[in-house]
Parts: sequence; C-alpha cells; structure tokens
Amino acid sequence: MGLLLPVWHWSRSKMLKLHNSYSNNVEEFRPDSSSVKVYLCGPTVQSSPHIGHGRSAVVFDFLIRYLKFSNYQVTFVRNITDIEDKIIQRSEEEGITTEELADRVTKEFQKSYADLNCLLPNHEPKATDTIDHIIYLIELLIDKGYAYSTKSGVYFEVGKFENYLNLSGRKRDEVMSGTRVDVESDKKNNEDFALWKISKENEPSWNSPWGLGRPGWHIECSAMINKIFNSGIDIHCGGNDLIFPHHENELAQSTTAFENQQFAKYWLHNGMINLAGQKMSKSEGNVKLLNEYIDLYTGNVVRFFFLRAQYRKPQEFTEALLEESETTFNRLLEVVKDVESNPADQGFIEIFENSMNDDLNTPKFLGEVFEKINKINDLNDQKEQEFKETLKYIFEILGFTFDIKEKIQISNEDLINFFSKFQITFTSIEQAMKEYLSKREEYRKNKNFDQADLMRDQLKEIGLLIKDGENTGWYWENR
Repeated sequence: MGLLLPVWHWSRSKMLKLHNSYSNNVEEFRPDSSSVKVYLCGPTVQSSPHIGHGRSAVVFDFLIRYLKFSNYQVTFVRNITDIEDKIIQRSEEEGITTEELADRVTKEFQKSYADLNCLLPNHEPKATDTIDHIIYLIELLIDKGYAYSTKSGVYFEVGKFENYLNLSGRKRDEVMSGTRVDVESDKKNNEDFALWKISKENEPSWNSPWGLGRPGWHIECSAMINKIFNSGIDIHCGGNDLIFPHHENELAQSTTAFENQQFAKYWLHNGMINLAGQKMSKSEGNVKLLNEYIDLYTGNVVRFFFLRAQYRKPQEFTEALLEESETTFNRLLEVVKDVESNPADQGFIEIFENSMNDDLNTPKFLGEVFEKINKINDLNDQKEQEFKETLKYIFEILGFTFDIKEKIQISNEDLINFFSKFQITFTSIEQAMKEYLSKREEYRKNKNFDQADLMRDQLKEIGLLIKDGENTGWYWENR
C-alpha cells in the first residue's frame, strides 16, 4: 500500500518549484505542512527607499500571493532594521536622533509598499523592540562556545562553525573581501563578526551583560525570527546582495544556537537592479528613488515593470523601459476594463500555474498573455469573455488594482491662484509649467532639495506630476 499524503498535498501547488540558493538548484517546494513560514529581510531605514527595494518587495509579494492562491496558510514576516551603524551616521549628519530618522524613513517605506499594493506582513518587528531576545540569543551562543566577549563587544567565532560559507559558496580567503565585516583589534580572527557592539559616547545604547551597547546587524534577524516563530522557517527571502555576509552569518548564528532545528529550508534571492549595466548602489551615487517613479508612473506600472523580469536575474532599469511598461500595462487595462473578475477559463488558469510553478516565471506568463491577446479576435464571443474575465482574475491575484481614478480637473482660476504664489503670471498651463520647472531646477542646482521636493508635492495637490530625470517634464495625474 502506498504512502498516503495529507489532503493539502493534493493542492495545485504540489508542483511548485523554487530556486534554493543554498543548494543552487531548482527544487520542488515541500514544506512540512500547509502552514508556511516566510521571512523577508526588510529595510535598514537610514534613507529613502530606492527602486531596488521596490523590486524585492514586489517579487516576494508575488510569492506570498501565489502561495495563498495555492491553498497554503502563510505567516509572513518582514522586519525593520532601525538601529545600525549607517543609521547612526545618517542621524548625526542630519542632526536628529536615530529614532526620528528611523521613524521618518520607516513611514516612507510603508507608504511605498502600500502604493505598490504589497500585502501587509503578519508581523513587522523592529530590531529595537527585540533587544531582550537578541541578548538572550547572544548569551546562548556564548554558553555553547560559539561566541566570545572583548572590550569592543561580543563576536561570533566563525572558525567553530564547520559549514560556514556553504550558503554563499565563498572560500575562506575571500571572506574579508565582503562588506560589513567588522575590523577590530581585539577579535580572535579577522572574519569573526559582531553580535554586540560596545557603544561610543553619545551613541544609542542598551544595557547588557557586556556593557552599554547595541546589537550587530546580523543577530537582529536571527533573534526576530526565533522570537516570532520559535522554530525554523520554510522560506527566507531577500536580495542577492545579502547572501554574504548577512544571510551567511544569520545561518551560522541560528544553526549553532538551535542545533536541533533547520533554520531555513529554502533560501530565495532576487537579482539586483542595473543602471546601464552597472549595479545600482549608494556608494556609486546612482540610486533611483522609488517614490519618484511611483508618482510618475503609478504603483501598478512600477509593479508591472518588475513582473517583466525573472526575479533571480538582474533587471535593467531605464525610464524608457518604464514608459514601455506603462504602454504595455495600459494595453492590458483596455482588455479587462469592462469585465468582471472570474476564473472562467480553466485552461488559462493552468497556463498561469505552470508558469508560476516554474520558479515564479512571470515573464513566461506575460508572453502567454500577450500571445493570446494578439489572437483574441480569433476567439468566439464566449471564449473571449471567459479569457478577459480570467485575465483580470489572475492579475488581481498578482496584486494589481483596476479601480482607475478619473483625471483631476482644475479651473483656470484655480491655476492662476496657484501659480501666483510663485510670482508666475498664468497665460497657459504650458507657459506656467515652464517657469515653474525653471524655478524648481534652480533649487535643485543649489542642492536645496527640500524646497524642490516641496514644490513637487504642492503641484501634485492640484493633480500635476513632475517627471525628473532623462526627460524632465510634467503631466496630468492619471493621464
């Protein structure tokens, strides 16, 4: 007699295959039960979200939504790192507290997630709210002999964990070439990483058995996962720039602290955003702010842009590609605008499932969509209606919204009153906007970005949006 599987195994998701970064293979997704635990490394809130943050949020939102569609009960956690060296540095530069900076930037991220229609996590823990559990975890690692304390802090002794670097595939002599590796003179080994840092004067600090200090970056996620789930998780997500050292160190900490459980069964990582073939990074000064493009193109269009690339691959970013995404998405809107959402075409549902089960192959699915749209005139009325209803149903599953607003209208009198505040005599919208953009550009050239942003926001209140970048301009909202 064959093995009887639980009922949930017979759901349509049984053939879901995902690329596991740990094995570097595409594997069939086989959780232990229908309850799936997912953790996504959220933002370190030292500066405004950029387009790369948006990609990570959206592609894993596709994953969460598809798991739910596939009858899994998902517990989704996305953390907020609200204390870290870069937050301290940025707050000092701005002359505000770390709490003020973190609160402001956290709200920016949450607004961007909402604008992109990303599902709210079940839990959104902050590092500063997890200090007690972080200390508990560090004490556990010391007691087990994997960590040691010095005058500068507490460190994880990398050499004691045999499987270190199994996730990243690096060699030992490559470790120091990674980022965020602490260099302190009192460490046993250069590659050992900080679990607790003794605070310098006037830095944020918390009491601990080792003195006033703050947690290291890596221990925060391990502690938040253990505190919420009290066990290992099914899927750990994040950008592939986090594989080393962050996820590698998370894995080492959690595996040695809780040796009787597997920390994460599947590690999923999204590729980076490239600009003209170069990885976008703050150090290169080529960061594209997420909120600006959401304002310019809408959350739907930005979300659609991310859908067009396979999540593990690098994705090229240009305004031309966003404009192309806008055109393509508007074509999709035309197809579904007058129909109800309904899974009427089961054949097309299967096409969707087959694509998503293939490691979330969204570009493959889009190819199928537009191939069918191009042949829509070959369908009879009933088949055409069923396809349109199903298409709308699937895109709603993928997190798109179709409640399109009417274009904002404003009278000439209101426009005259608005532009007069900036000493601009209104004769036409084109003339007024030319002068308005010129005044704003002066603020930008003088690096008075606060005033420039204020002008952008004031304009948005009357239904006009500014397009900065390669082709500076303006347009009516919901054009």
